[in-house]
Amino acid sequence: MLLITQGSRGRRVAALLLVLVVGATAWAFSARAGDSRTDAGKAAALSPAELNELGTRPPIYALVYSWGPEKERIATAKQRLITTCMARKGFTYRAAPVAGAGETDIPRPKPFGVETLESRGSTGDEAAESLPPERPESKAFSRALFGDPDDKVKVKGRFVDVAQPSTGCQAEAEKRLLGDGRGRWLTLRLRLGEGERESLESLERDTAFRRVGARWQRCMAHAGFGARTPVGLLKALPAGTDLRTHPAVRADLRCKAGTGYLQTAYARLAATQQRWLDAHPDVLADRTALFLRQRSAADAVLGT
Repeated sequence: MLLITQGSRGRRVAALLLVLVVGATAWAFSARAGDSRTDAGKAAALSPAELNELGTRPPIYALVYSWGPEKERIATAKQRLITTCMARKGFTYRAAPVAGAGETDIPRPKPFGVETLESRGSTGDEAAESLPPERPESKAFSRALFGDPDDKVKVKGRFVDVAQPSTGCQAEAEKRLLGDGRGRWLTLRLRLGEGERESLESLERDTAFRRVGARWQRCMAHAGFGARTPVGLLKALPAGTDLRTHPAVRADLRCKAGTGYLQTAYARLAATQQRWLDAHPDVLADRTALFLRQRSAADAVLGT
């Protein structure tokens, strides 16, 4: 499991983060850069599939949060290794089902606020995590799965420190897939997290992003809301607000649709993320090598 010392989501098994081939970072989008209208009612909102594609186009997001056949296969291999290991120690391990490669409901970042009123599920890297059974288990079960709680691999990043078990069935499965690259894989995940954060900071200085933000702001003012940014709007809502019915949220989505906000924002974020990757070539190179190692190991485990 990964233990994140700042903002930890609790005890979970380490995600298998695989490399997908990232194509060009610029793509055609429907936003009209010069359109300053405030009437957003004429534009159709993006479908869930379109949102999923849009949200995983930025290259770092594509590396970390997208989901496909190779990730599914490696996750399946990991679960098989853990299940076999636990059985050898006398325990029955029931892993969460691995999401199919065609899934689009991914728990990816949404750096531009609300994107849809529909509630999405969990796949992406989360689907690669082997979660412990929901019912309470014994200390012996947890120790067999997660190993000695005092024996962990620790990695320091710029913003967070993380740790993962050195022993136990989860660690054994990951070592089978990653060999001696397990620590490096964790380090690369931290580096990509830093890239996400730094790319968003760079985006605030991007001319095209600022321009579409101004169009969105005018649209919201026309609708009677004085929000400066979609994220600021979301943060200002009281805790427990029903986003599906709140008029400001509905206006936000109409304005995003009418101004092409999300298309422009994700396109510019893709550009800033690509610049970060270009400035850190070792991250993609090492990640690719470790991905190929996992893919080969998974084939051996699954017998093909």
